[in-house]
Amino acid sequence: MVYESENNPEKLKQKLLETYQDKSLEDLEYGEEIDTKCGSCYRFTTHEKLEIKTLDEKRVNECLLSDLKLIKGIGASTERKLKSSGFTSLDDLTEHPVYKDRACEFLEKMETDDVCAISEWISTKYSPSHPLNLLLSSLSGAENMLFMDIETLGLKDVPLILIGVAEGNQDGLTINQYLLRNLKEEKAAIEGFLSHQDSDNVYVTFNGRSFDVPFIKSRMRFHHMKTGINTQHLDLLHFSRRQWNDQLPNCRLQTLEEHFFGVKRCDDVPSSKVPDFYLTYRETGNIGPLVPIIEHNREDVVTLARILSLLHQTGDF
Repeated sequence: MVYESENNPEKLKQKLLETYQDKSLEDLEYGEEIDTKCGSCYRFTTHEKLEIKTLDEKRVNECLLSDLKLIKGIGASTERKLKSSGFTSLDDLTEHPVYKDRACEFLEKMETDDVCAISEWISTKYSPSHPLNLLLSSLSGAENMLFMDIETLGLKDVPLILIGVAEGNQDGLTINQYLLRNLKEEKAAIEGFLSHQDSDNVYVTFNGRSFDVPFIKSRMRFHHMKTGINTQHLDLLHFSRRQWNDQLPNCRLQTLEEHFFGVKRCDDVPSSKVPDFYLTYRETGNIGPLVPIIEHNREDVVTLARILSLLHQTGDF
C-alpha cells in the first residue's frame, strides 16, 4: 500500500490513522507477544530471500598473509624493503631474525580461526574501517552476521522504540523486530535482541559504532543489565564512504539503497519523525503510525545485508 510521500509526514500520519483505526497489533502479519526473563514485548518475524555474498577463504588468507605491515615495527617503507629481499608473506617472516616471533604469533591466531583475536590485532595497526576488517568478516560466515538497527525516541537518554536484528542463513535473512508497545517493555525488548548473539557473532550496522551500539549499552546500564555486547562490529557507513564517497552525492543508507539496488521508499516515515509517529500511537492507541516505523526498520536491516554483499564484490582488496 502506498501512502503520501515522506515529504508530507502529517498527511501520511493522518492516512495511517484512518486506515488502521479499527485494527490492533494482532491484525498485523508475522507478529506475536513473547515472554523474556525481563517481561513481555512484541516481536515480528519475517524472512527475506537474499544471497549474502562473502569472499573465498583462500582469497582472505592471501590478503592477510601478504600484508607485512600487520607486524609491529613494519611500515610501508620497511615492507617494500622486506619484499624486495624475498620476504613476501608473513610465512616468510617466520624465518626473519627480527620479526619471526610476532609473525608466528599472528599465524597461530589464523590457524585457530580466532576471528575476534585477528580483528583486534588488525585494529592495533589500522582503523576499524580498514579493508582488512571487511575481508575478515568473510571468515565469520553469513550465518554469524547480525544485521542490526534501532529506532528511538531521540538521540540520547531516551528509550528505544524498536530493535531490528537480521540473521544470515542459507535462504537469506531471518528478521526479528522487538517492539515496545509501551515504554515499560524496553528491558524485555533488549533482552529479546540479546538472545540472538553468541561469541562468534559480528554485528553489522550503519553508523552503529557511533550511535546504535552506544545507545543500547546506555539503555542496558539504565536497566542494570549485566550482559555484554559483542565487540566484533562492522560499521558499513565507514566502509561505504571509503568505497563510494567520490561517486555519490552522499553515503546515506537510503542513497546507497536507491543508487545500487533501485529501491525507492515512497511511503517511508522520515527518521526525524519516528518519535512523533510513535508517540501518536501511544496517545491514540491507533497502530497506524507504527506500521511505517516497523517497515522502515525492516528495510534498513535488509539493506545492510545488500550493502555488505556489494562491498565484498566491489572492494579494492
